[in-house]
Amino acid sequence: MRLLDSFAWIEYFIGSNRGAKVKNYVEGTEPLYTPSICLTEIKSRYLREQRDPTTRLEFIIERSFIIPLDTEIALLAAEMKQKYKLHTVDAIIYATSQHRQLPLVTGDVHFKGLPNVEFI
Repeated sequence: MRLLDSFAWIEYFIGSNRGAKVKNYVEGTEPLYTPSICLTEIKSRYLREQRDPTTRLEFIIERSFIIPLDTEIALLAAEMKQKYKLHTVDAIIYATSQHRQLPLVTGDVHFKGLPNVEFI
């Protein structure tokens, strides 16, 4: 079980070398998780690029369990933001992985060196 962030999903869809590692997870059988805030980031990116995000968002929703931002995660994110000097969205993503005790799969340099992060 792993939690994929926006970076991991984008790399998977691009088909990059980093995405090849994510592909093993996405096309495997283990349960995957995605923070709901990542849907915002991914949709925003595709809209900015004037591309239709619908198919990819549907795929993420179908392939992974979407974890909503709840009170516990929001409060933990505040602690993660201060402790690790993260941006708010990154703190929410990291707090989601920590709250669910799932390794965070990412290539985002903001998470480099943090505990329980699998850096692609």
